[in-house]
Amino acid sequence: MRLNLIATGLAFGLATMAQAQEGAYFGVGLGATASSGSAAILPNDEFSATDYSVALTAGYRFAAIGNLTYGIEGNLDLMGGNRMSTSGGSDTCTNQSPSWCEVDAVLRLRGTFSTSLANGARLTTSLGAAVVRGLAEDGPDNYVDATGRGLSLGIAWEQVGSRVPVRVDLNYDAIHTDDANLYDRDLNMLGLRVSYLF
Repeated sequence: MRLNLIATGLAFGLATMAQAQEGAYFGVGLGATASSGSAAILPNDEFSATDYSVALTAGYRFAAIGNLTYGIEGNLDLMGGNRMSTSGGSDTCTNQSPSWCEVDAVLRLRGTFSTSLANGARLTTSLGAAVVRGLAEDGPDNYVDATGRGLSLGIAWEQVGSRVPVRVDLNYDAIHTDDANLYDRDLNMLGLRVSYLF
């Protein structure tokens, strides 16, 4: 009988904690992304760009035991469309290398794991998939709207309960496949986002 009461009390406590921790959240902010990569046939001919974005976030946290929570999150970065350039500063889209020319948008869908820190902050790590949309050179005079796919990793910090609920994210996206089929190219993106959550 006593064991049943303890089990019931524990289950009630976990259910209450679950209700307290779960919930949807949204964010809007600004981001900066450094992109780099190369084409498979010219691996030493690297390209890069720094671009800025409007950053949108939507997610849901589910409850877990203790100070750990898990959830799912989507990010959308609407980029400025800055052109990639070579290490010498010239435009990559000049029929010289079948590489990415620019990135217009990045969409991420990731699972998240969050832990509460002693100072009232929250640290979140995430792992999932990224899809990019942009312009790629796929041979001489062949510039195509391309969609690339790859792996996305992230880490984020936010101050929980603050009057200004700001979150800072660091994201890494590794894009190694795309639908411009004549040539292979890769794209690595390292981005910093600052978002207001509500």
